[in-house]
Amino acid sequence: MDSTTLPHNDLPPLIPVQRHAFFLDLDGTLAPIVDNPEDACLPDRTRQLLTRLVAATDGAVAVISGRALADVDGILGALRLPVSGSHGLELRLGADDHVTTQDAGIPTEVIDRVEKFALLQGVTSERKPGAIAVHYRKAPDQGDACRAFVDRLTSENASLRGLHGKMVSEVALKGVDKGGAVERFMASPVFADRLPVMVGDDVTDEDGFRAAQALGGFGIKIGQG
Repeated sequence: MDSTTLPHNDLPPLIPVQRHAFFLDLDGTLAPIVDNPEDACLPDRTRQLLTRLVAATDGAVAVISGRALADVDGILGALRLPVSGSHGLELRLGADDHVTTQDAGIPTEVIDRVEKFALLQGVTSERKPGAIAVHYRKAPDQGDACRAFVDRLTSENASLRGLHGKMVSEVALKGVDKGGAVERFMASPVFADRLPVMVGDDVTDEDGFRAAQALGGFGIKIGQG
């Protein structure tokens, strides 16, 4: 079920939203995946549905994304929500709260190796707080090479892990993930004492699914696969 096809006059059926907290992935869930990540946008119908969901849950709605938090805010625009960015590295509990960032980063030499690889392979690299990604949507024939490179690179450093999503592979920090973001949100007053619902479309959302289930809630998988 695509989030943009939900009936715009009603919230999703069968979920008593007043008892739940919602954690929503961005790309592929709220915003359609596009060739250029910087071109992603939130459909108007999805924005309207999100606004109603925030009101119905007294604000217990957060976006959890692999994007940097600032990029998430840019896509959400005037709809300012609690956000976790960079796979859980960055977190803002409330719309007006300060952003907290875990004290860690990808080593400079790793970033240099990823950017050099991307240039040689004709794919796009993207620096994020706590991660660096290679996007191969414009060069799908490079997918195997990108995945193998990231796996080889992360096997050399015990503090790093490889993440493979839809037309993207990332070098990210081990121990920092969307599940941790769900747990941190659920410990805050707005989200506490609710049942968490994590909604996502990709492999990187599975940590969030597991965290939601461990806390008595559940995950919702968007799309195929």
